[in-house]
Amino acid sequence: MSGGFFRGTSADQDTRFSNKQAKLMKSQKFAPELDHLVDTRKVKMDVIKPWIANRVTELLGFEDEVLINFIYGLLDGKEVNGKEVQI
Repeated sequence: MSGGFFRGTSADQDTRFSNKQAKLMKSQKFAPELDHLVDTRKVKMDVIKPWIANRVTELLGFEDEVLINFIYGLLDGKEVNGKEVQI
């Protein structure tokens, strides 16, 4: 390949590498309650975390630590966007 140029498409032009989360945010309809960001500094996480663990175990029928820790990770930021959590 001579000439010092690249052929083909860049990652920005290739649809396989598009931002899937942004596409889902535009295509889905969300409840109006999810329009507001949640300030997690005002939430008592020591109360919420056991409830999350119990609820996930109740819904799945078994304890899944990977899923529970994933949910905890989603809620670790200062502000949580409910739409991103739902996706």
